[in-house]
Amino acid sequence: MRGYFVYYLKILWAICLIGQSLASAIKITRDDAYKKLLALRSLPFEDCGEYYRVNYLNIDSCTKVPCSMARNSSVKVTVLFDDNGSGVTFLKHEVRWVFTYVKSNAAITPDPCDGDHNCLLNVNDGKSYWANIYVNKTLPLMSGTMLWEAKNAKNQNLICFEVPVVITA
Repeated sequence: MRGYFVYYLKILWAICLIGQSLASAIKITRDDAYKKLLALRSLPFEDCGEYYRVNYLNIDSCTKVPCSMARNSSVKVTVLFDDNGSGVTFLKHEVRWVFTYVKSNAAITPDPCDGDHNCLLNVNDGKSYWANIYVNKTLPLMSGTMLWEAKNAKNQNLICFEVPVVITA
């Protein structure tokens, strides 16, 4: 009788291991599917390959690249990224307009993005932040790129992406 009990315990243990493996596989598949869905809905961008991966980018009033941005306007930018569970609570932005070989700094608000501005949020297994970029009235009316970098409190680059833009009147 004791032999049957041990045999059934082994079977029960094997079923538990298989169940845990399946649960892990389903969670990974669900997370991957969510990230792929985000990528499909994202505005196209070039990831500069910094520490955290950008999963989604939205620029208000921009549905395709190059993004048309009017001089003397403010445009909201929203980014979802994986922070690898590190709990990012501070982002300092460095954004530049790049036209041919000329780079010009852009004004961002709020900057820095921290707990005082409600611009950095926990979303699913990652983070989301938003900021407004000012399209300076002295920018040239031409195509270029918006280069966006976000740094932590130690001035380390965490996020970097580049988006084609065209500045309009």
